Amino acid sequence: MSKLKAPRGTQDILAEDSKLWQKIEAEAIKVFAAAGFNEIRTPIFESTELFSRAVGEDSDIVNKEMYSFTDKSDRPLTLRPEATAAIVRAYNEHSLERAPKPHKLWYRGPMFRYERPQTGRYRQFHQIGIEAIGSKPPYIDLEIIQVGMQLLSNLGLNDLTLYINSLGNQASREAYTKALKDFLSGLQEDVCEDCQRRYQQNPLRALDCKQEADQALYKNAPSLQDYLDEESKEIWTAMLQGLDKLAIKYIVDPRLVRGLDYYSHAVFEIKTSSKELAGQNTVLAGGRYDKLVKDLGGQESPAVGWALGLERLASLIENKTETGGLYIISDSAMDAQILARKLRQDTNNSITIDYDYNSSKFNKQLERAIKRSYDWALFYMEDERNSGKFKLKNLRETVEYNDLDYDAVVARTTSCNAL
Repeated sequence: MSKLKAPRGTQDILAEDSKLWQKIEAEAIKVFAAAGFNEIRTPIFESTELFSRAVGEDSDIVNKEMYSFTDKSDRPLTLRPEATAAIVRAYNEHSLERAPKPHKLWYRGPMFRYERPQTGRYRQFHQIGIEAIGSKPPYIDLEIIQVGMQLLSNLGLNDLTLYINSLGNQASREAYTKALKDFLSGLQEDVCEDCQRRYQQNPLRALDCKQEADQALYKNAPSLQDYLDEESKEIWTAMLQGLDKLAIKYIVDPRLVRGLDYYSHAVFEIKTSSKELAGQNTVLAGGRYDKLVKDLGGQESPAVGWALGLERLASLIENKTETGGLYIISDSAMDAQILARKLRQDTNNSITIDYDYNSSKFNKQLERAIKRSYDWALFYMEDERNSGKFKLKNLRETVEYNDLDYDAVVARTTSCNAL
């Protein structure tokens, strides 16, 4: 019988990789907490209507990529392709607008899109992101960009560039859409079928096309910057001035539009120059969505957020995570288990403590402790049990400590090996 495999476009996150993911998540939690963001968790599937209304009926996500199904009561449901719409739904449903504004939230979890698997992109993928709902001035945009930059920097990524653009308000977009449509009208026979459809439904999406041939044709397209009205210009100018004051380096990209209908004003991407992603070099992306809360049934409320893909981010970070901790070497698995339980309690579970369940030979146990990258080996043979004194070996420095009492073992192993 053949082995079963994970579905195409999915992957198993094995133990060693999970440690790296935990490191990323722990750093994210620390950075978010410092900036006043609180976690929200929403269902893994939602009403299909939610994403159709939020993301856009004509978007590639809705037309091509959603995993949709009906349940036993014939209700149309969809595995979430992104999290912002679900968070806004929760914000409206639970009347979170009553809380002090802005409402600052962060999330993590799996998302689902049916698309061609490629480097750093899967059909089940995982995101971490933040949303700030209820503040209109661009200072909150600057705050969340700064938080994103801080997180990536803390994780060791320094080759980063912020790409940013303004989509303006609705009036600006309508004026630009008309000019763009005039420009695109003479190219329809030369562009891909998707762009022909976008021309009819939402011309701005053409600028987000991934076909290189089409992008070459759009090189001389009008710039959205030239169609911003006074309100949009004022917000945009304040945004750029704020980035300058924060010393955040950026590049204005007039063709950056993002792929979702709900964006307005500032949209941005943080990219890396790393070659690990084979052209898929956007690490973090987001923007402002001032109309979405109202469009999904709530009170009009400005909002802004971003998301990053864990798979892409993990591929850029060197996995230096180590097991660490203490390995008990004993000729009695039962006695080792009793000691392990006591040590875990007395160290407040701050370090990893394990032992051999098979009472293997001494050298075999020591070899296993070294291969698994433990910091310490604690010898608990018959002599140690009878004397109440322990022998402790530092496996990284190959230093031994003899005749230690129990409290000394606890103190020495926890002093520099906290999880």
